[in-house]
Amino acid sequence: MEKQKFAQYLQQIQVLTIPRWSELPQFDLYMDQVVSFINTMLKPLEFDELTPAMINNYVKAGLVHAPQKKRYSQQQLARLIVIAILKSVFSIGDIKQGLKLVVRPEKNAQTYDFFVTIFLKTIQDVVGDFQQEVMLTPAHQDDLVVETTNLVKLSCSAVVQRTVVLKLLGKLEEQQAEDATLKIEGTKKK
Repeated sequence: MEKQKFAQYLQQIQVLTIPRWSELPQFDLYMDQVVSFINTMLKPLEFDELTPAMINNYVKAGLVHAPQKKRYSQQQLARLIVIAILKSVFSIGDIKQGLKLVVRPEKNAQTYDFFVTIFLKTIQDVVGDFQQEVMLTPAHQDDLVVETTNLVKLSCSAVVQRTVVLKLLGKLEEQQAEDATLKIEGTKKK
């Protein structure tokens, strides 16, 4: 039974859909609408649900601009979707640093669409690799051994990927600081 539930979970995340920028609501949403929209969309992943208190904290932390007249724009909704996904693995501080380094206001739509495309492709790749691994494993091996092996592989992969992402964030931050310093020095020479 548990094996069947897990197979169903893998199937449900493979058909997960996250709207692209052009598919997001073109009108502003109230907080409860934002929470409902994001939680319904990400439900197949079984993440902790987004709450109004979380959104308020993201606004206070500077991850998302404050709503205008209690309404959230398409840009804020897209950012909240990305945060809701990333918070399952990264701290709010890491997310803030990453968004600051990667997102350019004039490229919000492109950056968001790129993130969604990569995220959905990664789900397909990970689930596909996992299913292929299970199919290639000799039938005489104990299911528990196979599942334990896959758990260890996926856990190690997650740790390594998170470590590399954090290192890359640090590198990008240093690079931007260096570029800013060179720009200031260049301005002083003129």
